[in-house]
Amino acid sequence: QEEDVPGPELRIHLLGDFRVVHGGVALPAFHAPRLRSLLAYLVLHRDAPQHRQHLAFLLWPDSTESQSRTNLRKLILALRQALPDADAYLAMDGQTVQWQGGSRTWLDVAEFESALGDAGNREGGGETGGALPALRRAVAAYGGVLLPGCYDDWIEPDRQRLANAHLQALGRLVRLLERGSNNSEAAHYAQTILRHDPLNEPATRDLMRLLALEGNRAAALRAYHACATRLR
Repeated sequence: QEEDVPGPELRIHLLGDFRVVHGGVALPAFHAPRLRSLLAYLVLHRDAPQHRQHLAFLLWPDSTESQSRTNLRKLILALRQALPDADAYLAMDGQTVQWQGGSRTWLDVAEFESALGDAGNREGGGETGGALPALRRAVAAYGGVLLPGCYDDWIEPDRQRLANAHLQALGRLVRLLERGSNNSEAAHYAQTILRHDPLNEPATRDLMRLLALEGNRAAALRAYHACATRLR
């Protein structure tokens, strides 16, 4: 159970730790991997109706068309039962299904991408100071890889795209903070890059330089030796 928070009734976490929270209470029904996959696909592709035949093939690529359509009907029923006031979130007809949560839904992926867009707009307009809080908000929203328990083929491109965007946002933070002589915070984000991408040599060089600028030669040497060990 989570603390009740103002704002959207439904909060969906897909990055790192899958959770669906309604009115401050975690919904327990989303334990089945297929149910999680269906919800994730619908919210990630919420801008357009999704054809049932396409959904059935994505979720059961090795089944016959008839069996996969039957499986999908059962799964949609399970999704409707798992969601309080399901009709407020799902628009359906005989051919398509579409997520329509709108302002009633908070999605961590949407929060992440919105913050990145805000940062890009501010950087493009020369507002470096305004870009920093947006980038901090973006990396805070990224709780980990997209739906880590899902092994469906469809998710890998989105998973990689978001992971790359996260690393790029961290790199932008490092550069902007160092430019403003905020070397300690810049080093923190360089270390975050290395937690997600341990073989990232540019991030190691950044970290070593930033630690040296802070006068911490011993830590800079430890960063070097840690990188050399990982590469070996």
